[in-house]
Amino acid sequence: MLLRQMANNRTMKTCRTMKTRRRYYGKDRISCLPDCLLLHILSNLEAKQTVQISILSTRWKDLWKNISVLSLSRNFRNFQSLESFATFVSQFFSSRDDKTSLQALTFECTHYFDPNLLKRIIKYLFSHNIQHLDMKVACSLEHFPLCTNSSYHTLTSLKLISWEEVQQWGRLKPVFPNSLQFPALTYLSLQSFTFRCTTDDGYADPFSVFQSLNTLIIECCSLYNEKTRVEDNLFISSVSLVNLTIVLPANYKSYKLKLSTPNLFSFDFTGHPFQNLCGHHNISNTNFSYIKHVKIHLPFHKVTNFPSILFNWLVELDLMESLAISSETLEILKLIPDSWKIDFPYLHNLKLLEIEIHEFSSLPDGTEDFLLQNAPSAKKVIFPGPTLKDLICNDSWINEAKTRRKQSRH
Repeated sequence: MLLRQMANNRTMKTCRTMKTRRRYYGKDRISCLPDCLLLHILSNLEAKQTVQISILSTRWKDLWKNISVLSLSRNFRNFQSLESFATFVSQFFSSRDDKTSLQALTFECTHYFDPNLLKRIIKYLFSHNIQHLDMKVACSLEHFPLCTNSSYHTLTSLKLISWEEVQQWGRLKPVFPNSLQFPALTYLSLQSFTFRCTTDDGYADPFSVFQSLNTLIIECCSLYNEKTRVEDNLFISSVSLVNLTIVLPANYKSYKLKLSTPNLFSFDFTGHPFQNLCGHHNISNTNFSYIKHVKIHLPFHKVTNFPSILFNWLVELDLMESLAISSETLEILKLIPDSWKIDFPYLHNLKLLEIEIHEFSSLPDGTEDFLLQNAPSAKKVIFPGPTLKDLICNDSWINEAKTRRKQSRH
């Protein structure tokens, strides 16, 4: 019954055409492939397409029930209404082979989604040994419904985006739980979440429970202190953490950051420089000599303390080997009075300097020479950043920029 409901007229016409071609052109070679190869092919399709394809022949009939890599997204091409998407999702999971574990799921629904159904989906995922979970969903819940009462040893990669159709002023974003038990988690990416301060000294500490965490990405996340009702301090503590990315947009209230990450190797920051990287009441138990790759993009604002804080960052990250920096960031650095006359005995180990020229900004004279004065043999790469049109209409620029960076490091 489910298969008939999912097979639309276009799919039926395609199937009839393929059957006709089989009669004329001989044996169906694809259907002769072993199940493992067919399942691999189906894993590259949307879940609805895998169900539709199942009517090609009896050979394909139940294959979709055993797919371990799934993609479920609600768009108008696949589902004309949110109700039809929710119905499909519910029936899809209830019809799967219950003995088949789930390796990965990509789930996207940027419109209001039934929170009770979302809870059932997440419970199903963890009961079927999910390893890689990528969810972008409009969630009206105060607490994102992740399982917190048990330890799940299979999850290694988790990417969560809390999407809001309309930004509601004064409303907290979903709270990321502090007590998750994911001992095998190595990759964590969070966007638009709230970290709740729970300690007496006013720090939120949501990551110390992840003992295997290698990569952490925090984007558009805020802090909330129940006692003072103001954003406070974020504590990132991890012996295993190697890569840290923080994106803090201009309209977000800055919060202080405390690090205890002795093995941090790569640091990527976008936003306002909210504090010195080390000093009294800031950083402890962090050896910055391990940080070899740094990327900094600061939106240009003539705020009094930004240039001095940025200068401090370069001093504290003295042993970095590669630095990717935007033209706006260099403009901020040049706001330091007589900055090029300052004694700067740092960045001796620098091997690569990448400068990204953004729209409506330019490269200040002498800035790259200032950074490379103690590493004259370092490679310098200057390339244009994205225009506003690129960011709105075309994602290919991002892939091109990544390719350029890889090539410049070889």
